[in-house]
Amino acid sequence: MTRTSPPEVAAPLPPRFPLPEHDRLDNGMALRILHLPGQQVISAAVVIDAPLTGEDPEGIGTIIARTLDEGTATDPGTRYAERLELLGAGFGAHQDLGGVVAGIDVPASRLADALGLLADALAEPALADADLARQVALRLAEIEQQQANPAATAAREFRRTVFAPGYRGARPVGGEPDTVAAITPDAARARHARSYAPDRATLVIGGDLGGADVRALAERAFGGWSGSAEAASPPVAAAGAPAYRLIDRPGAVQANVSIGGFGIDRSDPRWPALRVALHAMGGSFGSRLNLLLREELGYTYGVRLAPAPLRTGGTFALSGSFRSEVTGDAITRGLGLMIDEVAPITTGEVTDAVNYYVGAAPLQWATAEALVDQHVRQVLDGLPDDHLTRQLEALGSVTAEQATAAYREIVTPESLSAVVVGAADDLDLPEHAALPPLTRG
Repeated sequence: MTRTSPPEVAAPLPPRFPLPEHDRLDNGMALRILHLPGQQVISAAVVIDAPLTGEDPEGIGTIIARTLDEGTATDPGTRYAERLELLGAGFGAHQDLGGVVAGIDVPASRLADALGLLADALAEPALADADLARQVALRLAEIEQQQANPAATAAREFRRTVFAPGYRGARPVGGEPDTVAAITPDAARARHARSYAPDRATLVIGGDLGGADVRALAERAFGGWSGSAEAASPPVAAAGAPAYRLIDRPGAVQANVSIGGFGIDRSDPRWPALRVALHAMGGSFGSRLNLLLREELGYTYGVRLAPAPLRTGGTFALSGSFRSEVTGDAITRGLGLMIDEVAPITTGEVTDAVNYYVGAAPLQWATAEALVDQHVRQVLDGLPDDHLTRQLEALGSVTAEQATAAYREIVTPESLSAVVVGAADDLDLPEHAALPPLTRG
């Protein structure tokens, strides 16, 4: 180093994230504790092993989760929401393919009372007839709105196409109009009684816990919750037969397109290399597909080629919206880059992808809520505690050759499906060797 030449700067090391302490309450509930100094807003989430396997009617799990905070045996009606508000706490719950997640964020000084409210919502929700009926009506209205949205329609029909018909993930987690309309209060209360129990639950709690005895706090809040839930295996993803579908929306001036196929999950050793490859192909503003379809041709505001991993398997998809008159050429040009003439991933593209993922990680997981959410995802997907750190380290080891190989193994012509949502009369959709024959509907 001299006065005129700057010192060499080494590449940053991948960040390492704290691992949780493990414990178990007397009622069988698992406990994971993340000590995060300085995080004065505590995040606590309960994962209940209640997958959608055998859900009947479909959507009932979502209705139950959305009704949990509508009142409890201890705090009926609006009193529950008022108590949350007095604590400055936020509550949220949803049904996932693999289970139920209910969580609360609260200032550290009010953690004990907040855990009690979280426990009440899970152990003794009111699930009143009127509240359940309102949530059913809201879900039916939500479905109607989604059906009117072409992007949502393309995403929904893409999942229905890529996955085998018998796989629960091929259909909306929240159910469809006929199944949601069939949900009754008695059926909801019965599923709650069968599925919600401490022996199938994991509490993940993170933040600046100071010298608090977290196990004692959890025991005080959840210790009165008893019972045993029936075990159920999570749905196992399976690929459907590839298809090329046009869904007509008369009068639409643009078309929404999804092209992709059945993919891999995070446990696959090729996962880091595939993430790098998809980032290079269509995962960033400067990716190959975006530069062609947006910057060079001006066909779209932007496209994205991204994976969507599940506990087993997953999908990858190129998605975007295009003016109707150029949609056909956009599909042809996009498939040209994706399939026909795939140039090897370059070292520079690998570096850009790794710098993005590793560089963004400290910001992405900077809060207790983000880290708790990550560990919730790991519980749902059966991943190890150190999954996040290991994956970031693995990304740094990906070579251009590995990224190219992973892409060519997974993104193959025989695996592709395509869904186009637009005005059929205004679209001139191409035939392509990588796609099956075009069908309507």
